[in-house]
Amino acid sequence: MKKVLLALFLASVAFVTVGITSFAAGTGNLVVHFQAWEEESYDSLGSWAWGDTVSGKLKNGLDDFGAYWEYNDVAVGTEVGFIAVTWLGTEGPDWNAKLTDDIIIPSDTIIEGETVHVYVFEGKQGNGNAPVYVADPSTFNLMLVYYDPAGAYEETLGVHNWGWTNDAEAWATPNQIFSAAGYSEAGIEVKGAMLHAVEDWAGLLIYAGDDASKHTGDLNDTNVITDKTPGAVNFAYVVNGGAGLTDNSNVFTTASEFADVAFTFKLLAFNLDEMSGTYAVDPKTIVVRTSSSVESPYPLAENKEEAEEIIKGWFKVRENLGDGNFGDPLLIERVDFAKSNTTLNSFVVILEEGLDNTKNYEVFFDTMHPEDLAEAKEVEVTINVQLPSNTPSDATISLGASFGGWNPAEPTMQATKISNTEYTITFKVSVQSAYTTFEYKWTQGSWDIGENLSSGNRVFVLENTKNSIVYEDVVSAWDNDSDAADTKYPATNRSPFIPTDAEASLAVNMDTDAPVLTFISPLSFLGADDENRVIEIPWGQPFDFNLFPRYAVSDDRDGDLTSFVFVPKGDFSVLDTSAEGDYTIMLEVHDNWGNVTQVTFIFRVVKPQEGGQS
Repeated sequence: MKKVLLALFLASVAFVTVGITSFAAGTGNLVVHFQAWEEESYDSLGSWAWGDTVSGKLKNGLDDFGAYWEYNDVAVGTEVGFIAVTWLGTEGPDWNAKLTDDIIIPSDTIIEGETVHVYVFEGKQGNGNAPVYVADPSTFNLMLVYYDPAGAYEETLGVHNWGWTNDAEAWATPNQIFSAAGYSEAGIEVKGAMLHAVEDWAGLLIYAGDDASKHTGDLNDTNVITDKTPGAVNFAYVVNGGAGLTDNSNVFTTASEFADVAFTFKLLAFNLDEMSGTYAVDPKTIVVRTSSSVESPYPLAENKEEAEEIIKGWFKVRENLGDGNFGDPLLIERVDFAKSNTTLNSFVVILEEGLDNTKNYEVFFDTMHPEDLAEAKEVEVTINVQLPSNTPSDATISLGASFGGWNPAEPTMQATKISNTEYTITFKVSVQSAYTTFEYKWTQGSWDIGENLSSGNRVFVLENTKNSIVYEDVVSAWDNDSDAADTKYPATNRSPFIPTDAEASLAVNMDTDAPVLTFISPLSFLGADDENRVIEIPWGQPFDFNLFPRYAVSDDRDGDLTSFVFVPKGDFSVLDTSAEGDYTIMLEVHDNWGNVTQVTFIFRVVKPQEGGQS
């Protein structure tokens, strides 16, 4: 399966590989390292930069971190501005393709006679608000990255660290050094922090304040800190593997390992505290959240019902029978999603019949993106065209096309006449990739006379699952007409919805825990067993409802269910104050999944002792 995102490619970068070592008086060198989320983003990547000698330019190169730019002989005290932006060749920045907003590199970053390296990440965080991670050239550094694919960061998340310029005050008081380095494609923060060493034995661990909330064991020179030379940057990549994890199985020192775990497309696991991720709300409702967004066919679809069916077809829910075997897909009534969004990462699957929480189920997500073919194949394409009435009856009608060498005189590109205004052409094109784009334009046999398109060419995109296809065209006007300036029209673009290549599955988390009923009064009930929960009531008197015990009911999914408690009919609902004895009473409550809690107590009907009041 393809990876939807490229990882944060962070690796140890030796400062001697970029920058120069000569300086003008009162200046220093600056190297800006930039990390994009997708590898393609580095193509034609440049910067818009300002401050003293700094100016926008194409990247100087690529390293294991990403792209970098060298800015030399920058005056000490200069505040440098930086924007990562795609360039349009020699025309400069394409302002519709910015990868950051303004990033402001502080004026105290430039050090006279030194080359300072700073690290920034993709993500628009408002002008000047993106963090800049500055490596200290006089000591070794650690760039720490922490990512929770569910985005469930604790409020007190931080580190306990020792041997750095900024150490934690004490255990149980996390040093909250993390900032939002960037955002994944799913809109989830990627946390980052840069630490500067004071001692050779510097180390740390990530936690939220106690042993139970540890996300790593010790990180130090026995695992992630391997280069202690001045100016070196070491890197530790941590993916949340759950609270209390201390074996460092979720800590990586290479970008590729981190990428496979952190940014591989997946369905997000259920987080009970946040009530987020992928889980069944009730037997017929499954919430599905993905780690990365996928393209939605709905906003641009002409047929909205078909688009809804496409999204519905992405899901299958099957019973897990064990040993890698699954039952037939359950019937899905519909899939709800944000219809105005162009990309999606949250869905609600509504089943026609309910899940049985005594069984196990798996939800499968697959956008059905076709695979590239091992070998190319030919697809037969027919295009029928309706021409304007002023088309000469003896005209040669042909295509100037990418699949015909852009030569409208090519015999295979000439259409067959049906009538003076109707022509047809059939040809074959070769496809191998999942989707292949072809362009063309109608002509009267040469480029001297063509259809009067306002810009560009007609486009069709073929999926490699097709064997043949038929298109219908209309040429509204020719570009040699006397009124051509007023009869231009847009080119037809037959680009089908191309789904994101995404596939994953996850066990459905269901509610198997019954509600918890807790007695509040009488005090004698607290902590007592059923047989020891006894309330004495007087014989021969009407029942006083003030004697009924008080209780509260909570459910981990459904919240407060106190008002839903009842006494079920039957043997455990009888009380006769005219007859002495013990009467066992049952309280019963159900949650939305049908999990049942039953609790009993005893009403003991007691006659007054002789000599007492009657």
